[in-house]
Amino acid sequence: MSSDPTPASSIDEKREPAHAAADLEGGHLGRTDSEIEKDGGEVQLFRTDAAAAGLKTAADGVTVLLPQPSDDPNDPLNWSSTKKHTILLILAFAAFCGDFQSGAGIPLLSSQAAEWGMTLNDVNKAGNLNVLLLGLGGLVWIPCVVDSAELDRTCAELTFRLFSPLYFWGRLPVLFWTQFLGTMMILGSVLVTSFDQYYALRPLTSLFLTASQTIGLTFLKVSVLPSVSARPSALGVDVLPLQDMFYFHEHARKIGIWIGIFLSSPYFGPFLGGFMVDGLDGQWRPVLWLVFAFSVGILLSIIFLADETWYDRTLAAQPVRETGIIARIKKLVGITAFQQRQYKASVAACCLRLGEVCIKPVVLVVFVIYALSFMWAVGINITSSILFATPKEAGGYGLPLTKISGLYATPLVALFIGEVFGHWANDAVADWHARRNGGIAIPERRLFTFFVAAFVMIPGLVIVGQALHLQLNIAAVIIGWGMYVVGVMVASVAVTAYVLDCYPTASGEVSALVNLSRTISGFSVGYYQMSWGEKAGFNVSFGSESRSPLIASVGTQLILSHLAVQAAIVAGATILVAILILTGARLRQLGGPLRHSAH
Repeated sequence: MSSDPTPASSIDEKREPAHAAADLEGGHLGRTDSEIEKDGGEVQLFRTDAAAAGLKTAADGVTVLLPQPSDDPNDPLNWSSTKKHTILLILAFAAFCGDFQSGAGIPLLSSQAAEWGMTLNDVNKAGNLNVLLLGLGGLVWIPCVVDSAELDRTCAELTFRLFSPLYFWGRLPVLFWTQFLGTMMILGSVLVTSFDQYYALRPLTSLFLTASQTIGLTFLKVSVLPSVSARPSALGVDVLPLQDMFYFHEHARKIGIWIGIFLSSPYFGPFLGGFMVDGLDGQWRPVLWLVFAFSVGILLSIIFLADETWYDRTLAAQPVRETGIIARIKKLVGITAFQQRQYKASVAACCLRLGEVCIKPVVLVVFVIYALSFMWAVGINITSSILFATPKEAGGYGLPLTKISGLYATPLVALFIGEVFGHWANDAVADWHARRNGGIAIPERRLFTFFVAAFVMIPGLVIVGQALHLQLNIAAVIIGWGMYVVGVMVASVAVTAYVLDCYPTASGEVSALVNLSRTISGFSVGYYQMSWGEKAGFNVSFGSESRSPLIASVGTQLILSHLAVQAAIVAGATILVAILILTGARLRQLGGPLRHSAH
């Protein structure tokens, strides 16, 4: 075990030369996440005199490494590229697992309804709860709002710490235990003999497997942790920085990889599940056996390849990182974290963060923007799959299950296109803006690519609506659906990178809230998408009001009353983005930095 953490005052002294160099440029060179937040998220990303100022840079010699790495080989910033990207892929596929198991349940409904003698709607209630917990479950892994300033090293504090898993136990134990428990829930779902058992296990599966969708960014993104010995008199004002694997200038690309993989999961489930159910004469359990096997593979990858990225480089001496099989097991299950609990966050700093992050003006606006933009991905899934299966004489396409499953290749290809484009475009646009701004990167620069996303999302929705309404060739649906999903991919990276640039110390909270925005908005669509389309016509629902004989048959008079059409709603979200670009600096100033820093 190492010595006590360095007091905050000595840290400031130790870093004084670097701060002095930053002050010459107006204080925008954020040395820690807390300093970045105090500057409103603005950092000095490019400096031509970086070497003379004693700053470590990327290979180009002008991109400042934020945070500045230590010389310790155990510092996650100094890990090999192979190790970093292996962990990145593990995190991405662990996040993938949550929506994958949820989507895989879609093609099982008919077979389950027949086995249990129920209606499709009743069986789907388990699926609705499963989706709901994908969003709400993420909040479980963020501490509860508790005021415990008077608690110290007491049993009560330890109890609260146990319910602050991410901050107290570290990243790796939470990732391991949630994946393990989620895998067991999948196994239980395969072995059930009644719907009541299935109904109980499906939401629990999401409760655990959504953890990686929440905590994944904490591995990739910068974060901070207040030391116990350096606890201030005012809660959480002075903090000690903790940095994870990637530098500031790498975040957008790594977030893009993570989002691209995990956003493909809702489509992979129906894509594979439909082929399996059709090819196995309606048997549904083999699909969940496949999901179980995939989850086991992720669990084994975590056990053998993942590592704890918790690293407080402000300590005078780091806790010893033991090696060997026993040490590995202790690290996985949380024994090591418990032994090093004196280095971890205070209860109050952990528990007060989520509510504080929720009320930040920027976070509230981003929550609304992402909800309005992403919710129709679920709407297209629900509407298209039902209409494709509906017989032609009833107004559908009458496609067999295998062809419907094959159509899910459309969003998968679209996500790949969106990632390839965004992988370069997000950084190129942001860096261009920063260089024109004296090397200072402001968070709003991330939002410019949202307009590119809107340029394909809005017409994509209109095309899907017209295709479904007029029963155009299936190719029209594929084109419109693909355009929309390309835009969703680009927009997701833009808004996620933006809000994380604004509040880099709150990567866990921000990730949980963005995920909640995605799932809650999508969850709600299932309750009105079909009835809306049937009443007003799918051209109205998706964004076009042109008349046709079919519209008259389903209610022409309702057309003008449905003004909140999907394409118009995405356009409204785009207007909000434009307003946020213009007012973001003032909103960040109004919200101020986070006072209760934790992880």
